[in-house]
Order: sequence, then C-alpha cells, then structure tokens
Amino acid sequence: MNRSRLLMSLCLSTVLAACSSAQVANQEASDLIEQGQYEAGLARIQEGLRENPRDTQLHLLLNIGRAKAVTSLLTAGDADRARRDVPAARLAYGRVLTIEPSNRRAQDSLKQLDYLRSQDDKLELARGDLRRGDIYGADRQVKQMLELDPKNEGALELQGSIRLVQSRNVVPYPQLRTRLDRPVTLEFRDANLKTIFEVLSQVAGLNFIFDKDLRPDMKATIFVRDVRIEDAVELLLQQNQLHQKIVNENTVLIYPDSPQKVKDYQELVMRTFYLTSVDANTALNMIKTMLKTRDVFVDERLNTLTMRDTEDAVRMAEKLLQSQDQSDPEVVLEVEVMEVATQRILDLGLQWPSTFGVVNGDGSAVTILDQLKGINSSRISIAPSPQAKINAQDNDINTLASPVIRVSNREQARIHIGQRVPIISATSVPSTQGPVITESVTYLDVGLKLEVQPIVHLNNEVAIKIALEVSNATPLEPTRQGTIPVQVDTRNAQTTLRLHDGETQILAGLVRNDHGATGNKIPGLGDIPGLGRLFGSNKDTVGKTELVLSITPRIVRNLPYQSPSDMEFQTGTETSMHIQAPDRGMESAIRTDVMTTPVASSAHVVVEKP
Repeated sequence: MNRSRLLMSLCLSTVLAACSSAQVANQEASDLIEQGQYEAGLARIQEGLRENPRDTQLHLLLNIGRAKAVTSLLTAGDADRARRDVPAARLAYGRVLTIEPSNRRAQDSLKQLDYLRSQDDKLELARGDLRRGDIYGADRQVKQMLELDPKNEGALELQGSIRLVQSRNVVPYPQLRTRLDRPVTLEFRDANLKTIFEVLSQVAGLNFIFDKDLRPDMKATIFVRDVRIEDAVELLLQQNQLHQKIVNENTVLIYPDSPQKVKDYQELVMRTFYLTSVDANTALNMIKTMLKTRDVFVDERLNTLTMRDTEDAVRMAEKLLQSQDQSDPEVVLEVEVMEVATQRILDLGLQWPSTFGVVNGDGSAVTILDQLKGINSSRISIAPSPQAKINAQDNDINTLASPVIRVSNREQARIHIGQRVPIISATSVPSTQGPVITESVTYLDVGLKLEVQPIVHLNNEVAIKIALEVSNATPLEPTRQGTIPVQVDTRNAQTTLRLHDGETQILAGLVRNDHGATGNKIPGLGDIPGLGRLFGSNKDTVGKTELVLSITPRIVRNLPYQSPSDMEFQTGTETSMHIQAPDRGMESAIRTDVMTTPVASSAHVVVEKP
C-alpha cells in the first residue's frame, strides 16, 4: 500500500511539474513577443507545439502572436519608408517574411524599396526624355514615380513642366494663337461694333468676317487694359450675344448666337468610345446629364458609346470616361475559423437499486393479487443492479476551416461548410374517404456559414462587413401529425471592421460554458458530506466552447491614383460650353511700343507690340 501511494505521489508531482513548466514557457513566450522579440517568442511557442501538437491554448497563442508581430513590423516598416529610412524599412519587412513568408504586402513593399532607390536616376531619365521631346515617355516615368512617392518634389515639378508643354502642343492654329496672345488696351464708349473689330484687325493682322444677318447698328462699350486680344474679342462677343468660328490661321468669322446659326457654323465631331469596365448605359446617362448631348448611341454587344457633338464636348466626354472607366477593385480574404471545444466528465460513486418488484416463476410481471402468494428470494427483483462507478473523460475537439475568398469591391461572398438537414412536414387534408396526409421536405443549412462584403478604399484600406454563424441541428420526437421538429443551436456574430492591406484581425470571445450535474443517491444518506458518494453516484459534466475568427485582406487590384489636375478641368459657362485653354504666360509679355489710334471722339485704343 505504501509503495502504491508513493508511486501515485510521484506521478502527480510529475504532472504538476509539467503543467507548471508549460505555463512558465507560455509566459516567457508572451513576454518576448511584448518586448518585440517576435522570432524568439514564436519559436518558443512552436517548440511547445512540437511536444504537444493538440494543445489548443498554444495554437491560439501562436495565431495571436504571429498576427501581432506581422502588424507591428508592417507598421514600423511603413513609418520608416515614409521617413525614407530604407535600411530600417527593409529590415522590418524582412522580419515579416521570416515570420510569414507568403505575406504579399511585405513582398510588394520590398519591391517598392528597390524601386525607390532608383528614383533619382529615373528622374534624370525623365528630364532627358522631356528635353528630347519625348513627352509620353517622360510622363509615363513621372506617373510611376508619383505612384510610389506622391510627395516627390522633383517629380511634381517635372509633371508641371510636362503639363505646360502638353497644353502648348494642343493649339490648333499656332500662328493665330500667337497673334491673339498679344496684349491690348481698349477704350470705347457707344462705338460701332464693326468699327472696333476693324481697329483690332489693323493692329493684330487678323481678318474678321461678319455674317450677313448681323445687324450693322450694333454698338459696344469696352474699357480694358493690358488684356489679350483673344479676351477682348470674347468680351465683345458676350456683350452682343455673338459667336466666333476660326476659319484659318488669320481669319475669324463672327455670327449671331441663334439656334439656326449655331447649327450652320458649329463644327461637329463623331467619336466612338470602347468601354472596358463601366457599363455603356451608365456612361450614356452620364454623358447626357453632364454634357447635354443628344446624339448618342450605345452598342450593348460591344459595350461601346458613339457620340456626335462639338470638339470641346467630345474632349470633355473623353476626360469623364477616362476617370470613370476603371476596373473594380478586388481583394483576397484569408479567413481562419477555429472552434475549440473542451469537455470534462467525472462519474464517481455507488449506484444503488432504485426499484424492486415481485415476478412470477416464469419471470413475468405480477398482475393479480393471488400471484403474490409464496413470495421468496427467487421471485423478488431489483433494478438496476448495484455497481460502482469510477469514470473520468476528457474530450478536446478542434474544428478548423481556412477558406480563401477572392471577391470584387462591394460584392457579397458566402461560404457554407456543413450539412443540409432535411425537415419533414406533414399536412392533413380532410376528405370523404378519410384524412389524406401529405408530406413535404425542406432543407435547413447547418454548420459554418460566413458572409463577407469588402469595401476597398483608395488608401489601401478595406472595410469588411462580416456575418458569422455556427449551428447544429438535433431532431426531436415526431408530432402526432408526423412533423419532425428540429432544435437548432446557433452562435452568430456580425461586425464591420476596417483593416490595412495585409493586416490580420482576430475576433474571439464567443465562449459558451456548460456545467451539468446529475446524481442517483439514497435519500438522506446520500447527502452526508464526504460519505455521501458511498450511498449514491454523481456525474459532473463541464463543457467549454470558444469560437475564434481570423481574417486578413490582401488587395489584388485597386483604383489607380489620379492627380487632381487630371480630374479637374474648365468647361466654360452654362450657355457656352468649351474647354478653356490655360494661361499662356501673359505676365511675361514685354511692352516695347505703344501705338495710339484715334478712331472717334469717344474712342481710344492702345496696342502693345512685343
């Protein structure tokens, strides 16, 4: 007896020492992770898992520690990259790949660091392309640099130079533009409009032709100083509801602003746009709403839009469709769902008989009083038979699902891992020959159901709506009509969170604790403290279930960066819609000669010649 007690004590002390050492190891690993020594802490946890691969606490600790390490290192790497500390950022991203080799965000960041080191060389190449006249090549390299570093001062300055060169290159009549850019000072009061245009024709070397329906008695008053001839002509046309049409390098046609004249003189352009992402009918509504274009045709088979309008309207439509016709962002969601269930059962004590009875000699039950005669030990029965119960059960169940979902922006994705339980319903319909019972079968989805809906933002953040449900069904006793009811146990959670690209979020806390106790004892004797288990049996059942969800978004494609200068442009007025040309540098004009031409007693004009 002493030897057995000694052996039991040694086993118990060994188990306690092992549990104590495991707790100490887990605490050390947590401390290392908190101190930033992520690799050492995770290695300690993985060493424990190799010794006990079914330890659920270590699995949870490993997932939480890895997610915290990756998030912290990525944040530090992004901060170092923003400060242009390339070595520190490279070290942080390298540590992320050591912990999680397939982390796409760290891989892309390392590629961006390699590209940032050659930014200065690419900037010099872009400047050389601009000097050689390769505007497209210079603009392409500048856009690539600004995608990685939007605050690059050299790239922003070069982009402004490229925009200036592009604006100058789109002038349809360079010689006419040069003449219209000359500064002029005009002083006229109630002067004949044609007389004012004759003066401008003499000093600017331009031909002004008037429509036959233009009234000869039209007058105008204008007092402007140091404005371009083009602006002065525009002011005169606005005062008298007139329009102009450029005929050639030195000729401008003036006509009344009437619907018929606009149809006669306004040049129209036809253009077909091949759309890739935006729907053609959506583009049609946008063009009609924003540009008031009437002549528009949509081909749904080719997803094309053809419009016929002025050249300015077509250019505006091109800019609008360029900003709207973008591919939908897509994101890959890496999801891990773990259900950890632990159950402890302790059944200990003596089971005493709870019933006794009298039976006949053949074992049948006694039904009449005369059969009670001659009772002896062979005719007395007890149930159940006395027995000693010594039983302890430990059940650990881990359910793990790791789906990977690729979903478009603002679309909903659903995952169901489980079963479809049939539910039978019976319906009784009365008839002349008796009730007619018909059965119908419906199916209920039970198991793991996950619904996600991501919203990808331009700053590489993803807002995710999550709905998680874990359920199981238990059939109950059929009803009199034949319907089989089903009891459904379910746990669900709904939330909305916003994560960075590659950031991992763990949602836990869906814990269910069950504690059940049943007993079979002799009244009175079974309630004695300590000795009660000798006069009965007790069964204690303790269960704990926890649901853990881990989700990591990885952006596959996002909307491209577009500078505000590309997305904003002048469109003229409500009645006169046109893309306004940028300023041609009037501040650089040098006044070298002043010519005064007396036209009438109430008129004065000064033209500055460059």
